[in-house]
Amino acid sequence: MEFNWWTFGLQIVNFIVLVWLLKLLLYGPVKAAIARRQAENLATLEKAKEAEKHAQAEISKFEAKSEEIEASRQEILEKARIVEARAYDKLIQEGREEVSKLRDQAQKEIEKQNHQAQIEMRRGAADLAVILARHILEESSVADLNEFFLNKIVGYLNTMEPAEFNRITERIENEVINIVTAEELDVQNQNHWSKVIGGVLGPNVNFTYSCDNSLIAGAILQFPDGVVSFNWHDSLDRAKTALYERTDKQ
Repeated sequence: MEFNWWTFGLQIVNFIVLVWLLKLLLYGPVKAAIARRQAENLATLEKAKEAEKHAQAEISKFEAKSEEIEASRQEILEKARIVEARAYDKLIQEGREEVSKLRDQAQKEIEKQNHQAQIEMRRGAADLAVILARHILEESSVADLNEFFLNKIVGYLNTMEPAEFNRITERIENEVINIVTAEELDVQNQNHWSKVIGGVLGPNVNFTYSCDNSLIAGAILQFPDGVVSFNWHDSLDRAKTALYERTDKQ
């Protein structure tokens, strides 16, 4: 690369001209603006000092006035405390008397309600006991309890809604129904039960038999998707549930 003296010289001249133009057109105005801004800042500072002195004087006046107000406030508060204490003591005494009165009234009402609830609960228990005892005595008076419960099961099946009865018979065809009794049935009684129940449900039903002494008395027909149950154990459970529900409502 070859160095060109003419180009170098022209660049120097251009630079000098640029510096002269900047000094002429920019440096002077900028310097004057800076000087003007400094003067304005000094004037503003002086005004701020005067304002600060004035504000300090006002603060002193305000603090003095605040002290006077605080002293007055404390005096008023002290008088108010005395009045409030007297009123408070009176209010507390009246409140205690009112609370004592309400407590006594509430206690009497609670005792009254508890007494009434106990009476109702005893009446309910007595009613259920009478109903259950009557039911058990009526059933136990039957000479053959097995035959009695067999007739109850058959009667229930005969009084079912036709749609529900048909649904059951369709589902149990060629199925096995387990009959659970409170006491074990001999072969003769098993054949009798199978004949009677089969006469209602249809000939294409098979039966098995088992014994559950917890039933106390009665029987359960166990279908593939449901049961028909008549026994004293269930009767006692229903009575106990009803008694619990009535007790809870009390």
